[in-house]
Amino acid sequence: MKSDIISSWEKNASEWIKVIQDNQIPSRKFTNKAILETVASLDCKKLADIGCGEGWLTHEISKMGRQAIGFDAIEDLIVEAKKKHLGNYHVLTFEDIIEGKPIPNAPFDAAVFNFCLYLEEGLQELLENTLKSISDNGFIIIQTLHPFFLIQNELPYKSQWLSDAWKGLPGNFEDGHSWFARTFENWLDVLGRFKSVKINFQEVLNKDEKPISLIIKIEKQ
Repeated sequence: MKSDIISSWEKNASEWIKVIQDNQIPSRKFTNKAILETVASLDCKKLADIGCGEGWLTHEISKMGRQAIGFDAIEDLIVEAKKKHLGNYHVLTFEDIIEGKPIPNAPFDAAVFNFCLYLEEGLQELLENTLKSISDNGFIIIQTLHPFFLIQNELPYKSQWLSDAWKGLPGNFEDGHSWFARTFENWLDVLGRFKSVKINFQEVLNKDEKPISLIIKIEKQ
């Protein structure tokens, strides 16, 4: 069965492409810079951009002189990525990875999940199976909304499902999918189950020095 997340992204793919092309999301000034600086700091030659969307990050990593391969569940976004950027892109869902399907072109020195982790169940399996496609001493890099988001929006500070991932974004999005917001404690609980890894956190701040995103670096030992 197709998930609500995939259905929503299929319906909104063209609007998302327009929003990104027009640079309509102000926070990306800070979050894009942060993820690119993190990737640039890694001693990695071959990277997987999982949940690559229309391919902007895959393309930017390639411009660093590294081999970057993009993966996304939404065919229209992969078509756009191939049209706009030279590179290697594949349709692949998180469910494929959770079920143990090999990630094409593995192994990688690093895998990046940039603002694309919406699920509650299956996160541990997704990351564990991705680690199997990462070389020794390689990395998984996650960028996600900072848990401070909950306080900022006057929500209870607890891990919870929220109703509309498109809410608050510019653009004419429809039928927004739900997404699971995690507290720091929840992230630590999930990540604490992994063996033979080293975990680092980086908090990304905006111009007002308020946290807007969290970068999690999982290093395979």
